[in-house]
Amino acid sequence: MGQAPFDCLVIGGGVIGLAVAREVARKGRSVALLERRSEPGAEATAAAAGMLAAAAEAHSPGPFFDLARRSADLWPGWAEQLFEESGVDVEYQGCGLLRVTTSSEVVGDLEIRRAWQLAQGLEVSGLLGLEELRREVPQLGPDVVAGLHYPGVAHVHSHRVAEALALAARRAGVRLHLSAEVTGVRPSGDLLEVSVGAERHFAQRVVLATGCWGEPLLRGLGVSLRPEPVRGQMLALRPRGLPLPEIVFGDHGYVLQKRSGLVLAGATEERVGYLAETTLEGVAKLAAMARSLLPDLGPAEFSGAWAGLRPFLPSGPVIGPLPQDPRVMLALGHFRNGILLAPVTAQLLGEALADGQEPAGLTAFSPRHILGG
Repeated sequence: MGQAPFDCLVIGGGVIGLAVAREVARKGRSVALLERRSEPGAEATAAAAGMLAAAAEAHSPGPFFDLARRSADLWPGWAEQLFEESGVDVEYQGCGLLRVTTSSEVVGDLEIRRAWQLAQGLEVSGLLGLEELRREVPQLGPDVVAGLHYPGVAHVHSHRVAEALALAARRAGVRLHLSAEVTGVRPSGDLLEVSVGAERHFAQRVVLATGCWGEPLLRGLGVSLRPEPVRGQMLALRPRGLPLPEIVFGDHGYVLQKRSGLVLAGATEERVGYLAETTLEGVAKLAAMARSLLPDLGPAEFSGAWAGLRPFLPSGPVIGPLPQDPRVMLALGHFRNGILLAPVTAQLLGEALADGQEPAGLTAFSPRHILGG
């Protein structure tokens, strides 16, 4: 990495770390990124379906919904920028989403959701019955009793996003170092010292975007946050003649179709520690969920299954400088929304790193707010 200290060193090469590193480098700063795996985006990012669905992910109005919506609005322009910088099409598709239920007991919850979302200015239909929903997705099964239509929802291809970000980051000047597991971060005079095995590297600022793998580093910095790994299993199917025009998001999972024709069904939420393998039980649940929503998937060819570990914090995302040492910044706890929140996380952290001030958009997510201090 050379002897001169970097302006910023990012630890973690998932979608959040890559996005932050690219953003800071585009502002003219010297940046290096350290990733423990042999390729970037190999953990939660690679396992993601790539939904950009603020409407489905937020359960109430508030800072998280505002952040998610702001990031979703950034995505169309962000996708174009990434293509210009990398030549990689991230397959942004503004297809719309049906939030449906197969339980009459959930219908009231959908009406409550619609009311607050309308008050927030979100575009959402009235409560629709099965026949009305089938005008959007004709293949919906008879178990569906009601739902809402969100025309503004999109999705991307998570693997393409990681590929595009890695190329764009390199072309912006970021030095990517793979198979580089960081073992410690500590102050060293006016700089921060980062240990990778026996090597020592120095930077003015350090960003921890370590997903659910950063607990030893956080503990070493005196930070009480402990991102919990939550396994998410995904199922891929190759249907026979089933064009799926929109995302179908049910009570127990979702189904969407990529440009290749591959249909993804996801995702489980399992607290099993650091076990990232697929299971028969998990795949069976996903298959049953998908077939309940879309019976025509029954004859579909099984194309594969995989699992990833998503970083969960009870507070939600934690983004911003540590109160005890503002030179260290966190970008943690994005859970199942790393792809969705990548543009806004990069934008806000880029602003904080550029001028040393915490943007107003980070206040509710800042370590100072969540940890105190």
